[in-house]
Amino acid sequence: MIDVPLRSISIADFRRLEGHRTLPLDAPIVLLHGSNGTGKTSVLSALELALTGEIRSMRRHDPRYTAHLPFHGQDFATLRATVSDRLSASARPETMTVGGSRIEGSPALGVEAARFYAERCYLDQVSLGQLLELYQYREGKEESALTRFVNELLGLEQLDALWTGLSDSTDLRRLRKLSEPLAEGEVEAQRAADDLSQATATLTALQNETSRARASLAAALSTLQIEMPSIEDETFGPQVADLLRAAQTLSDRSSALDLTRSLTKLDGRIEALSIQPAAKRLEEAAATLSQVTERYEAWRDEYAPKIDDWRREAAQLQFEVAENYASDLDTELERVVVAMSRQADISLARGRLEEQLTKSRTALDATEALLAAVQEQAGSLVEGLSLLREHATANTCPVCDRDFSEVSSTHLTVHMGRKIAELTSQGARIRELREQRDALASEFRGTERQLIQLEGELWSEAQREAIHQRRADLESLRESLRMLQPAIHAGVELQQELSAASTRLEQLQSSALESATIRSNLVGVATQLGVAAPDPAEPLRDAWRRYSDIAAGQLAQLETRRQAHAVAVEYVDQLRQLSGSAAQLKDVLSEAAERKLMWDTRIREVRRRQTVARSVQSASSTARAAIIQRVFTKSLNRVWRDVFTRLAPREPFVPAFGVPSSSRAGLELRVETVHRSGLVGGSPQMMLSAGNLNTAALSLFIALHLAVDPLVPCLVLDDPVQSMDEVHIAQFAALIRVLAKSHQRQVVIAVHERELFQYLALELSPAFPGDQLLTIELGERPSDDGSAINRLTWSPDSAIAG
Repeated sequence: MIDVPLRSISIADFRRLEGHRTLPLDAPIVLLHGSNGTGKTSVLSALELALTGEIRSMRRHDPRYTAHLPFHGQDFATLRATVSDRLSASARPETMTVGGSRIEGSPALGVEAARFYAERCYLDQVSLGQLLELYQYREGKEESALTRFVNELLGLEQLDALWTGLSDSTDLRRLRKLSEPLAEGEVEAQRAADDLSQATATLTALQNETSRARASLAAALSTLQIEMPSIEDETFGPQVADLLRAAQTLSDRSSALDLTRSLTKLDGRIEALSIQPAAKRLEEAAATLSQVTERYEAWRDEYAPKIDDWRREAAQLQFEVAENYASDLDTELERVVVAMSRQADISLARGRLEEQLTKSRTALDATEALLAAVQEQAGSLVEGLSLLREHATANTCPVCDRDFSEVSSTHLTVHMGRKIAELTSQGARIRELREQRDALASEFRGTERQLIQLEGELWSEAQREAIHQRRADLESLRESLRMLQPAIHAGVELQQELSAASTRLEQLQSSALESATIRSNLVGVATQLGVAAPDPAEPLRDAWRRYSDIAAGQLAQLETRRQAHAVAVEYVDQLRQLSGSAAQLKDVLSEAAERKLMWDTRIREVRRRQTVARSVQSASSTARAAIIQRVFTKSLNRVWRDVFTRLAPREPFVPAFGVPSSSRAGLELRVETVHRSGLVGGSPQMMLSAGNLNTAALSLFIALHLAVDPLVPCLVLDDPVQSMDEVHIAQFAALIRVLAKSHQRQVVIAVHERELFQYLALELSPAFPGDQLLTIELGERPSDDGSAINRLTWSPDSAIAG
């Protein structure tokens, strides 16, 4: 077996191919022929799908193309391609199933080989006329296919990767996004700088505050008459604290405050003493008290027994003698009078109710009698008239035999009927009498209940006598009280005079004693203040005022020293705290300076490396530009020119790549034409005919295939000569022969013209031992293909050999 990359393809119900077909492909050159609609393109599409897993030309037109791949009426199609072991993606060929929106199974080629086949090996008929546009088309920022081919040809992947990898390092903003440690380092460096600046500012503020605190402390110590220590080390605070403890003034101030409070109390006592009566009236007060006492004793001897008798009489009447006994006695007497008046009203009401009850009983009896009479009369008369009416058939009265027509023109029976009706109507009168009887009976019962209730409230005879007696006793007691009232008032006034005289005497006696006590207290105050005692003739108020002024002055001095002492203690504590904070800030300052130095050093190193990266990137751009100039001039354009001029030898304009002059990493290619004289022309679309434009596309495809080492050494072309004349076809056949024989490329070509198929089969027939040519002619049914597959091998020409 000849070692070719493509071995066979099995197809079942795919596009225009109905049923199952297996086509061999294991020959250096395979010619596929069939008229229009027999499935040539279907075979090549099936081969692309089985090898790569997709059909690119269809995907560009419709991403849901898989739904249209099964043969009409079938749900799915199956494919299996066999390739050489070197290219096979799996140990055994795998069948692929396609239909609907899915493709199941793995392609025969690996990922890289599949991409190489789709881009460098297979040229479908639809893409041939659009090849130049397709090669230059790109989506978004992706490279075009042509740019990707040229990059692979130039071998610039490493240089481009180096340039691309270093591009972010040239811009600090992109470098921060690329390197999180760099961004973090800059943040940390800035944070360290901020911390250092903040710590420095805080330390300066602490030092200023320390200076102000020392100045305030010096002022407070000056007030305390203490000299400020000149040292500024850690022993400063303890030394000042010892000096302050030695100058403690709290006990002196406490004594001064106690003395001030004592003077305040003496002020109140002196003020109270000044409003009391003078001591010289003490004897008058005693005489007045004696006189009042004598008069009170005389009143008590005369009136006390009478008042006590009156009290005993009131107690016998169960009358409690309180403070307002006179008004209480009047109230009790009024209550008794009201109760007696109430009993009189009840007695009168009982008499009226008894009279009303008698009248109600009489009316009720009369109504009942009338009701009984009416009921009896009406009933017997109606009964008698009814019986007589039965016998009174003529107009003669059955009782007196008198002709009734003499007295009335009405017939007797009619007259009797009317009477019976009138008597019957007396029933309404009976109902009225009954209702009147019931109303009288209800009124009688109500009056009877009221009478019973009043009789329950009415006093008995003994109760009436008792209340009359209490009223007489209370009136007698009130009369006795009226007679004793002047004496009682006189006694109350004597008691008030006696109490006032006694109180006045006590006040005068207390004043004399209080004055001596106050003068003694002022002597003690003078001793505490360290001044002379008051003169006996000096008024108490003048001595107190003098001593108060002296005590207030001493207390003010002590208060000033106390405040200065408290301020000094506060500033000593503040200086101690400021000293500790300053020591901590110095540590923070040192640590922040070290961190800032470390991060600044790292940032400088990053900047140095960034400069090196820029230099390396610039060198890579220079080297890349030199490679592009060399390769485009000596390699790619030369191959394309050779292939194109072989196919179109008489065309004056030859397509070529415009050599990029930019040193940027992104390669932007442009296709132009060059006249055989060396002048640059326009683009191929502007300068070439339609046939030579297809030739330019085909020659570019072949040149790109030949420019690199092939991963899949084959070319699959779908009707590439459709726009060629006889000269171009002959040149094309010679080119295919060179590709197959000299470059060891397996070539698969599909054509639809039979004459062209036969010509190519003749031109590409085996030319040396081991060489083969495989021709396949497709029919409309699977059974038509068996006899249309011919494998031609080389055999010596017997005519020449002979």
